[in-house]
Parts: sequence; structure tokens; C-alpha cells
Amino acid sequence: MHRLASLVVLCLSAFSTVQAAELVAVPEIGPDQLSFSVTNMDTSVDPGTDFYRYAVGGWLDRVERPADRISIGTFDFMGLRLTAQMKNLIAEAGEKSASAEKGSPLQQVGDFYNAYMDVASLDAKGITPIEPELARIEAIASLDDLATYLGRYVSVAGAVALVGIVPSTDQADTTKMVLFLVKGSLIFGQENLYDAPAGSELDVALRRNLRTVLEKAGYEPSRATDVVDMVADLERELHGATLTPVEAMNPANSYQPKPFDDVQAEIPKLDFRKMLAALDVSAPDTLVQTQPRYLDGLAKALSERPLDDIKDYLKVRVITHFKPFLGTRFDDGARELNRIVFGVDRLPPREELVQSTLQSSLGHPVSRLYVERYFSEETKAKASDMVERIHRTFQTRMKSSTWLDEQTKAAALAKLEKLSYKIGYPETWNDYSSVDIRADDLVGNIMRLNAFDAARSFAKLGKPVVNEAFADPSTLPVIINAGYSMQTNGFEVPAAILQPAAFEADKDAATYFCRIGAVLGHEMTHGFDSRGRLYDADGNLKDWWKPQDASAFDKEAAKLIDQASAYEVLPGLKLNGALSVGENMADVGGINFAFDALRDYLAEHPEENISIDGLTPAQRCFVSWSQFWAMKVTDEAIRSVFMSNAHPPGFYRATAALKHVDGFYEAFDIKEGDKEWVPPERRVKAW
Repeated sequence: MHRLASLVVLCLSAFSTVQAAELVAVPEIGPDQLSFSVTNMDTSVDPGTDFYRYAVGGWLDRVERPADRISIGTFDFMGLRLTAQMKNLIAEAGEKSASAEKGSPLQQVGDFYNAYMDVASLDAKGITPIEPELARIEAIASLDDLATYLGRYVSVAGAVALVGIVPSTDQADTTKMVLFLVKGSLIFGQENLYDAPAGSELDVALRRNLRTVLEKAGYEPSRATDVVDMVADLERELHGATLTPVEAMNPANSYQPKPFDDVQAEIPKLDFRKMLAALDVSAPDTLVQTQPRYLDGLAKALSERPLDDIKDYLKVRVITHFKPFLGTRFDDGARELNRIVFGVDRLPPREELVQSTLQSSLGHPVSRLYVERYFSEETKAKASDMVERIHRTFQTRMKSSTWLDEQTKAAALAKLEKLSYKIGYPETWNDYSSVDIRADDLVGNIMRLNAFDAARSFAKLGKPVVNEAFADPSTLPVIINAGYSMQTNGFEVPAAILQPAAFEADKDAATYFCRIGAVLGHEMTHGFDSRGRLYDADGNLKDWWKPQDASAFDKEAAKLIDQASAYEVLPGLKLNGALSVGENMADVGGINFAFDALRDYLAEHPEENISIDGLTPAQRCFVSWSQFWAMKVTDEAIRSVFMSNAHPPGFYRATAALKHVDGFYEAFDIKEGDKEWVPPERRVKAW
């Protein structure tokens, strides 16, 4: 995208202001922050015996996880750098917003920031900003009223309570937008916590924490206890009616289009038409169910519980959803919750907390300011070149594959040929200028933004699908991440991940090809992993595989499932290989493609094909990959995050994928009998 001269002037002017104010020093990324370095290695260790220790031992010995941080690793250090950049950016926006054009990113980001940071005003208001919403819930007198409110809640909170109907691209026909019936999110957060039996230490701690929140909101202690017990029991029942994370990975379970009336018949007491009417939407002929057991569980709860219980539940939903925006009265409870869930008794400073709120509420306006200041066209060009190289490598490998039937291979190549990618930021930014953002109305700002987003989404029904780039919360340009979309058969690489230490373009090619290059290959592979392979070149859910090829693929995937399932992350606790197989396959593809692309690049640039610090380019590639994934993390976070997440912890990813790269064994002369050796027949050769 070519920037307008006025935006360049704005960017340069803003930068000079920050420099003069000396707001925050942006931290450098060096060896301690996992920039590739031989000082992070422990060369006293045989790489064939313990490659993680060989590649990362120096860093593990030298760098300690601060007691106030859940984890440290490449993305954590990048996050600290991003946090400093954002502090400067949004604080300056706060200074300039009063004179900025109404509706401009500078005005909206700045006034939102000022509203968030005005703690004295927020504390004085207390919970009054949400009292009208609590009153609406109290006025619910019937299940019809309940249905109407559940529809309203989507546009008020930008989330779903109990059950909701939301628009999204049809998985079987990506040219259409359709309505999906989805379960509500849970007050207690991490879904795996519901595996803790009632009365367990974790269950008791979570209930105690929620009681504190309700007391701070004005509940009498005995009343708070009764409501919390009801909420915990209700959510445990509802959670028991949901798909497990592994079940949800199968589209046959999570994508079930049915006639609207048939879905309604599963829970006749809750009128879905009234729910949709609250959003000014007509009932469709078809509704996509994403949780086949959930409506039975919800219907049972509505039948067995008094309406007052459901109203109490919704009030707690509103309180817990908006409590971060109601001043500091809930801060102690938030710190305690972090200790329970993550093992760290810490709440980030307010100037950091506002960043995540801006990302979720004003994602494109704040990303636009970030890109204008911190992302260069040179970085984008170099990343784009890597994408093209890795894409060609993937095509070459696929063409030479011997395990696919020619018909299946042709379909796979057609999908790979059509795969799209976007680097850094969108060509067209989503326009939020019509939303009234005020410097004295934080909760109102959030509600107006939620209503705007909901209206935009529902307005897309009945129209041709237009894929908005970098609009997903997980791939905003200001998010350190990358993401593949099965519906678009494409992936996005946000500007924020194209930064040190993931991408250090001033280092030798081996170090960045096998970091950000492997990330790019990882995203490509998602189109052909255990779930992605079920979608065709246009992103439609369609079986294009010959049965024998699907069977051969499953055998390859089983190698990764077995490998992960045998890995002990904590004493007596092993990974869920079936849950993480997609991410692990993407890692294998990513590092394989990156390594092949690196060799092609070095063939074109023989002057760079040299040993540095006593390491060949191949050796630097694999060590760079392992250092990229090095991490230290609390045991609590391992249990509460990684055991229910498709992404395994970094210390597993640091070496697991390398075991499936033949060049890895050659680079370090690892032979049969060495601890790191995996026999060729157990190495994944899918892609």
C-alpha cells in the first residue's frame, strides 16, 4: 500500500514528538531476548544426545524468568518491545486527540486511551455505567424476554452468553454468509479448568475469587456465595454438553447445517426468532449448529432452574465482562485470578492493559497508527520474497511426492497454487470513523464499538462475501502472530511479528529463514494439515481425497500424535497428541520448507554459503529454530493453557519438528543409537 504524503508527515511528526517527550525506551533485542547467538548455546553437550540443551543451554543457565511474568520466550520478549512501542504511540495519541479530526484513528485511539487512563473518574463512577444493563436483565419476566436479551447481549458485549446466533462464512460455500448457532463463553475462563472436580482446590479457589468480584460489585457476602455456587454448577453442566477440543477439530462435528425449525425444535422454550429480532435480523431457512449436544444441555438447565437463576447468571456475565473497565476496585481479584490460573500474582500496569483493550476494540485504527510508524516497506518486501521462495519449495516437494494418487496430487497442487498470502497490513483499512469515541465514557465507547461491529457483521448477510484482510482479532497488524484461514485458503502475517527476534534481516539468511521463514511455511502447511486438508482450493469443506491417500495421510499424522503423546511436559503429565497434531504437522512442514528454501537461496548467493562462528548454514538454521522456541514458563500456565491448546509449549516445539528433517541429522552427524535419532520410517513425510 502506498501511503499518502499527509500520513507520512503525520508519522514523522508523531515520531519527533515521542522522541522529544522521551516517553519509553524501546528495548533492544539481544541474546538474552533470544536473538540468535552462539552465546545461547551449550557446546559442551553432544547435539545427538540433547539438542535442546546444546542449542539453548547457555540461555537456560543465564536468563531467569522474572517472578512477575508467566513465561519468557521469543514472543514474550517481542511483546515487551511491542508494549514499549505502543506505550509511546497511544500516549502521544492521548495528548493530540483533542485537536485531531473527529473520527480519525488519532482521535479515536487517543480519546479511548484517555478514558481508560482516567482512573479517578472510573473509580468515582463505580459500576454505574453497567447499571442500565443490569436493570434490563432484572426486567426479564419470561423466556421470550430472555431470548430477546440474549440477542441484545451480542451487540452490547461483543460476546455470547448461554447461546447466540452469529454470521460467518459458510464452510461448504465460501461465497455465502450464513448464521451459526454457537455456545456461550464461560465466566470461569479456561475451559480445561472445568475438568477440576467440584470441591477440588482449583474449583474452590475459582469460586472464592468470583465471590470477591461480586462483593466488590455490591453483593452481600452470603448472596455472593449462593450466586457463585449457582454459576459454577450451571457452567459445569453446560460445559459437559460441549464438544471436547479434539472433537471440535473435526468439521463433521462442528459444522452441521440444519433447517432452522429443526434446530428450534431442540429447545422450543427459547425463541430464536426473538433472539434474531433483537438484532434486526430475520430467521433464515438454515442454521449451522456448531455444538450438537449443547442445546439439550441448555434446554435441561432452562427447564430445571428458575428464571431468577438465569437472570443472576446474566448479571454476573455483565459484571465480569465489563469489570476491567470499571475502575480499580476489581484489580486485587484480577491479580488473585492470575495467581490461581497462571501462577503469577501480577496485574500489568494500566498503560499496558489499555493496549489489549484497544486491540480488541479499535483493532484497525490502532494498527494503522502502529504500521505507519514501526513497519517498513523494506521489511515487507523481504518477507514477501521469502514467502515466494518457500511457496516454490512446497510446490517442488509436492510434485515429487510418491505417496499421493495422481488425481489427489493434482487437487493438492491446485490448492497450493491458489493459496494466497498477505504481509504486514491490509490494503484497505476498516473504517470506524462513524463510531463516537469519547474521552470520558469508557464503557460507552466499548458498547458502541461492539454494536458497530455486530451491525457490520449482520449487514453482510445476503451479500457476496468480501474477505476483510487482517480483521480477525488474532491477525491484526499489531498482534504478534500469523494465521491461516481455511475459508480463504490464505494466510496473514501481521506487521508485529515481522520484528526482532522473529525476523532480523540484518543477520545471515540461515538465522531468519529458519525463524520467520519457517513460520511462513508453517502457515502454508495448515492448508494441508489434519483439518486443513478437508477444505478445497476455494476454502470449501469438501472431500477431494482418494480413500487410499486419506489413509496414507492419517498414518503420517499418527506419527506426530504418538510423538507428542509420549512427551512429558510435567511429571506425570503428557501432551495431547491428537489435539496438537495440526500445529505439529505445520511445524514439520514449516522447517522443512524453510530449510529447502534456504539451500536454494544459498545456491543463488554462494558468497553467503559460509560457516560463521564455527557453524555451517545448516547448523545455524536448526540452532536458530530451537532458540526461537526456547521458553521458561510456570507449571500453572502449562496446565491451564497448553493442555487445552492446540499449540504445544515452545520447549517441545524447539526440537520435535527437527526430528522429521533429514538434513538435521546430516548437519550434526546424528546417527542411529544417538538419543535424538528417530528412524527414517518414523519420520513424517507427508509434505
